[in-house]
Amino acid sequence: AVPDPEGGGPRRGLQMPPPLLLPPPPKPITRADVERESEIRDLRTVASAADESVEDAAGRLLNVMSKADTTRRSARLAAETCLLSMCNAARGALVSLVALERANLEERARRLADLEAAVYAVDVRKDVDDYVRIDRGLPGGK
Repeated sequence: AVPDPEGGGPRRGLQMPPPLLLPPPPKPITRADVERESEIRDLRTVASAADESVEDAAGRLLNVMSKADTTRRSARLAAETCLLSMCNAARGALVSLVALERANLEERARRLADLEAAVYAVDVRKDVDDYVRIDRGLPGGK
């Protein structure tokens, strides 16, 4: 029986449940608590180390690619230089060949001009007359 709060006797039928004791409210969860519980600091350390490794690998890859590009450019420049040198040498040989051929042709043209002058200088009548005159002066000639 529960005593009547108004000063009467115990009330019958209606009983009050015992007061509920709730546990104290939990303390607020902070970021540090979450990080500690989830071991995020360890993950952060591992992630940081991985990030540094990736940056190092990327730097080395960039260095290798740069060296390869520089090597490729150097090889191309050397090949172009050799090609240019070879073409200039071939051109020089052709110029020399043309000059020699020109000199040969000019010499042949000079000889041809001399031969042409000699052919045009032939006076057949005079030559026959000279032959006859010389032949008459020889013993047995008529």
